[in-house]
Amino acid sequence: MRKNINKIIAFAIGISVMSGSVVPAFAADSTQQTTTSTSTATNSQIVNGKPLLTLDEAIKGAISNSETLAIDDSKIGYINRTGDLNDDVDDAKDINDDVHDFNDDNQEIKLNQAKQQKDFDQDILEKKVVDKYNDIATKQMNIDKIAKELDIKKTQLANMKLKVSLGTDISTNLKSTELAVQDKQNTLTYSQNQLNDSIYSFKVLTGKDVTKYTLEDIKFESLKIDGSIDKYLDNVIDSFLKYSVQIVNLNKDYFDHDYEKDDDNKVSQDYVSSKQDNVDTAKTEVENAQEALDKAKADPTITDTTSYQKRLDDAKTSYGKAEDNYVLAIKSRMAYLGTKQGIVVDENTISADKKRLKDSLKGYYTDLLKQEAQIEYDKKNIEINNETLSNAKLKHDLGMMTDTDYNTIAVNNEAYDLQLRADIISYNTLKEEIQKPWLSLTKSAMQSQQQHLEG
Repeated sequence: MRKNINKIIAFAIGISVMSGSVVPAFAADSTQQTTTSTSTATNSQIVNGKPLLTLDEAIKGAISNSETLAIDDSKIGYINRTGDLNDDVDDAKDINDDVHDFNDDNQEIKLNQAKQQKDFDQDILEKKVVDKYNDIATKQMNIDKIAKELDIKKTQLANMKLKVSLGTDISTNLKSTELAVQDKQNTLTYSQNQLNDSIYSFKVLTGKDVTKYTLEDIKFESLKIDGSIDKYLDNVIDSFLKYSVQIVNLNKDYFDHDYEKDDDNKVSQDYVSSKQDNVDTAKTEVENAQEALDKAKADPTITDTTSYQKRLDDAKTSYGKAEDNYVLAIKSRMAYLGTKQGIVVDENTISADKKRLKDSLKGYYTDLLKQEAQIEYDKKNIEINNETLSNAKLKHDLGMMTDTDYNTIAVNNEAYDLQLRADIISYNTLKEEIQKPWLSLTKSAMQSQQQHLEG
């Protein structure tokens, strides 16, 4: 199994395009080389007999394999189809142009929002692929390092057994060394199992079995910003919240620009008052009809009061309808005021979201600058340690240093390359979250925000 795992990734130890680091050669390797023959894979290369799986290809596999994006496509199709049906409903109701335009604009924004959500989901998916891709690469490098450490421990154990047999060391030290070998073996086994889990997870995500491919090296490109960081972040945030702002502005324009105004010809207080006036008028008519009926019944000259009773019955019916319309007008007014209040809440929520995002992104940018400085430090540290390693190699070749001592230095040197890669991964994560703030939000949080604005 280990032999197969070792061939998954063709990496130079260290990121040569950035650090110029020298790959350590171990004492068991040919003493004529100072670097290994394995190099970072590039496009169209076949390394260890395996084709290169680029990140782009892995991402394409994940996209075609994604249920989330399939649901997004379905939602976009649904909104497109229901949009035409809503137009038919509006035409059948013969609504005025303002309402028709509002419905059309609202439908268009919801469609654009659904398309934007798909873009967000695809960005999140791509980030997940990148993370898993780099995780496999890093795990493999770490396994290679642990395997070399284990080899050193085994050599130390063999030397210790020899010393004990010669009586130059004690058995307690031998037992400690044996335990150290076992501990390192356990660590290697655990790391290999973790790698296998990552390989399985990657296959589920992308449909690609990375054991059949060579992977690209981890890439590093610093964030380039034209102009001020504040303007850059404002543009990023505006792009993120674009359609949420459009929905609020559409509702403000339709339901009233001024919250305090009531002459907005939607559901005004005057409209409610007119319905109340209708109730008063109908009530008066009931009273008048009742009075007329009572007088007719009291007048001995009037023998047929049917017309008076009909007048009263009609008046009561009109009164009941007027009351129903008045109650309906009050409910409509309350719902309308609630809608306007909701617009105020949404507007202020977006304003608060912009401030919160700006604050978070500025913090990310500060961390990004720190991480970029750390990467530069790592690269210089690698250069210094490579010089130390080169000196150790010379001493080893001259017989002034044992294989075990030299190999220990060489293995320890690989830790600096792993640290550099870890810092680059952290940098890339921060950069992505600055460029695409939705990556740092959970999908449920984004959906909650969208549903709130649509509600």
